[in-house]
Amino acid sequence: MAALAYNMGKREINHYFSVRSAKVLALVAVLLLAACHLASRRYRGNDSCEYLLSSGRFLGEKVWQPHSCMMHKYKISEAKNCLVDKHIAFIGDSRIRQLFYSFVKIINPQFKEEGNKHENIPFEDKVASVKVDFLWHPEVNGSMKQCIKVWTEDSIAKPHVIVAGAATWSIKIHNGSNEALSQYKMNITSIAPLLEKLAKTSDVYWVLQEDRCLQ
Repeated sequence: MAALAYNMGKREINHYFSVRSAKVLALVAVLLLAACHLASRRYRGNDSCEYLLSSGRFLGEKVWQPHSCMMHKYKISEAKNCLVDKHIAFIGDSRIRQLFYSFVKIINPQFKEEGNKHENIPFEDKVASVKVDFLWHPEVNGSMKQCIKVWTEDSIAKPHVIVAGAATWSIKIHNGSNEALSQYKMNITSIAPLLEKLAKTSDVYWVLQEDRCLQ
């Protein structure tokens, strides 16, 4: 009886649902998904990776997945191939130093965090011709401005990629005073034209920082 009921049910389904209708339904589903994707791109903009750090979720420990694009975990060989003949500079405070270490360890996992924390840290892979520098500038001041200005005047020394950021030391030293905030605004405004000039030929990223004290 069970087998008979199964066969009757199967014939009933086949009567209303054929291979052709399944293909039509699949096509409709694909078209709907494509339309939703295009609408999302139109609403959010063409560059979906602009939400890289602002929209997403953690899939596991230290694994961030943005909502709008896929994250690729680079192997050592892939990273070196992408960075051949490149010079990358990290300039800023302790937060930027940690980004520097994380970046370098993609190229060389054995690279150790040692030495004086509050100083410049160089890294070079001569085989891949990759140079990565960390420049210790914990405050947005004349010293940082001069360093950036040199890059705008010397095309040879200018890095291909610049990752910069500093704020928390000013908050720490001046206890978050309104005067310090006003001075920070003036200083960041004074270096903005230099960063914009660099951005015409290099990739420039300014890292926003949280309000907390660093080492």
